[in-house]
Amino acid sequence: MNVLDVGDFDAALRQHRDAGWRPVTIRPADDPAEAVLESPAGARLTLRRTSLAISRADDAAAWHTGRAGMAYRDLIPDRWDGRYVASHIAVPAGGRLADDVHFHHVDFQLLAVRRGWVDVEYEGWGERLRMEVGDVVLQPPGIRHQVIEASPGFEIVEVGSPADHLTEFDPSTTLPDDPSPPDRTWGGQRFVFSTARDRPNDSWDHPGFLAGDTGIGAATGGRVEVLMVDPDAQRLAVNRPARSLRFMFVMDGEVTVTLDDASPIRLGPGDAITIPADIRELVSDPSKDCRLLDVTTPAGG
Repeated sequence: MNVLDVGDFDAALRQHRDAGWRPVTIRPADDPAEAVLESPAGARLTLRRTSLAISRADDAAAWHTGRAGMAYRDLIPDRWDGRYVASHIAVPAGGRLADDVHFHHVDFQLLAVRRGWVDVEYEGWGERLRMEVGDVVLQPPGIRHQVIEASPGFEIVEVGSPADHLTEFDPSTTLPDDPSPPDRTWGGQRFVFSTARDRPNDSWDHPGFLAGDTGIGAATGGRVEVLMVDPDAQRLAVNRPARSLRFMFVMDGEVTVTLDDASPIRLGPGDAITIPADIRELVSDPSKDCRLLDVTTPAGG
């Protein structure tokens, strides 16, 4: 069944009904966010409501205390009907964290360090792993891990699916453990630790930028693609597959995003934007120190 993500759910539903599609199911009744439609020829299509979300770094009210005493800022407030969660996480004072060995019931989960460093123990890594600015990790479903210590001012961005996922503690596992073979998988995905020096660079789908591939797309079988993007005035745009989710977080610097025919939006350090598939965007005018985290999932995902 094909899936179409739309920003204006009511308008899209009316348009399809006018074209002869009939509704099969709709949910929830009080505030519809998803509908299955059937064409006169018998084809089926799922319409899903998505919404543009812009999160500003200076929104102090957006922060709250989450797991292990860490501070969290929700970057996709409506969670796209529970499909995705993105969080800006901070440990202002740094130090040891009150964490235990645990794992997550997720489809995917990734983390990108924005400020400082953090020490984490991962199942199969064989020793304590220090993640520093610009490093990106894919935590496969079910991998045991434990956050040990962070530097003062530590910040990290986390993106995962589904939004409301279970975190389960595992006191029977002791970390660090023995190293695993490089091709080991958890839930069909490989663990990825990506640093700037390891990333192959290519053009982005907007001109004037260089995209560093973290390898997460290959490790997840195309479930999610994660790029670290920097300015490069000589780069031309390349075509990339249609996407469902597009989440961008400004790790540093500033950039302009223009949506359809709307006025340009200037995003600064720590700002984030989540763009539905039916809205066209143009990313331009980066500052020299601009760096973007770009997370996309394929159309229908």
